[in-house]
Amino acid sequence: MLTSAQRQVFATLADALIPASDTMPSATTADVSGVLLDQVLRYRHDLVDDLTAALDASAGKDAEAALDDLAIGQPEQFEALTVLAAGAYFLSPAVKSAMPYDGAPRAARDDMDTYIDMLEHVVDRGFVIR
Repeated sequence: MLTSAQRQVFATLADALIPASDTMPSATTADVSGVLLDQVLRYRHDLVDDLTAALDASAGKDAEAALDDLAIGQPEQFEALTVLAAGAYFLSPAVKSAMPYDGAPRAARDDMDTYIDMLEHVVDRGFVIR
């Protein structure tokens, strides 16, 4: 879908958007321009045209200047680029392992009796639009 030149421009721009920090990898370290970008584009295929236009317009430019030009002159292209870069970044296993977050534990509860009691009141009441 994207050419290798477009992927390189994407990686450069993504690195400007998401640089490395003390604890988090940069966009290119997270490998956002490869398989992860393809995965995000499958989710958001509606952004392909704006992304390719942004990448083509940014080719050969300094990353910071290209991002400024997109943000000011082509906000829809800038949005496509940033949404896809962030999406690919947070899909990266390197990013997931670097994030200090463990999902909240889910308590195993069996509230079937409570749900049935609640539904019984709804059925008795009937369909009412308020």
